[in-house]
Amino acid sequence: MGSGQAMRSNESSSTVTIVPAAPPSDSAAPAASAAPDARNTEFRAVEGGTEMQSGTALLTEAYAAIWLCAFALIVAGLRKMRRLEARIEGLADELARAREPKKEG
Repeated sequence: MGSGQAMRSNESSSTVTIVPAAPPSDSAAPAASAAPDARNTEFRAVEGGTEMQSGTALLTEAYAAIWLCAFALIVAGLRKMRRLEARIEGLADELARAREPKKEG
């Protein structure tokens, strides 16, 4: 159903009738009758608001958080890579010892 439509059903029959909703009254849109020139189209900053931080500070904090997350991921990856390299080196040493011929003696 589209907006502004209502659905009614008869309990005695299985048909459904769609009835359009009533149009909005004139009191719902007080500025609709005003001419476009009468409305203010300029931006005016709100004075004395309850804003605690500026947008610049929030943006800076967001960038700092993203950089900290990226740095943490890089450090975690480097630590994991060092552990893998140490394990590979240990396995290579074990493989080399296993391939050496055993001395009898």
